Amino acid sequence: MPPGTSTGTESRILLESLRLFAYHGYPATSVRKIATAIGIKAPSLYEHFAAKEDILTRIVHIGHSVLLASFERTIAECDPDPVSQIRELVRTHVLNHVTYPLLAIVTNDELHHLSPARAGEVLALRQRTEQIAVEAGVRGVEQGLFDGSELVATTAAIASMGVRAPYWFVPTPGYGAADLADAYAELAIRMLRPGDPAGSGRSR
Repeated sequence: MPPGTSTGTESRILLESLRLFAYHGYPATSVRKIATAIGIKAPSLYEHFAAKEDILTRIVHIGHSVLLASFERTIAECDPDPVSQIRELVRTHVLNHVTYPLLAIVTNDELHHLSPARAGEVLALRQRTEQIAVEAGVRGVEQGLFDGSELVATTAAIASMGVRAPYWFVPTPGYGAADLADAYAELAIRMLRPGDPAGSGRSR
């Protein structure tokens, strides 16, 4: 869990719930199981969260809000040209997902268990995050740097690569998270460039 997102018993509840949701799924994880795992009684857990869905809501909200804040910070600190922006946004996306793999997995896999109202609040954060990347891509198309014919499909494919990374990536002494992020960033640029063999295959 990213630092500063919770403290004390609440933090322990969130961390253990995150682990249980990731490995067993939200439906199979009871409040009693969460409480037992952290050494408290179920009534004590309810002093912090009124229902199990409140725990999942908090976790999924953290996952999306942290990524949005990271994207906003990346754009604010990055060079203004679209190529640099896309490269750094992809790096940020990948690093967020592989640095907190369980958070990424639960955020994406268990979101559908939330009520429509709660899911809607989280999806609004996701849309704002996606919009930052789309706007950078559109600027690249307008400047003739990216192929705009399949921009939506290409950006979706790039995002999917980052989302799937925590399911398989295991860092080693010779190849860490930063190496993967760099590789994905360069691949993303090749996919977006007009006429690039790794992209759409079309020439301008």
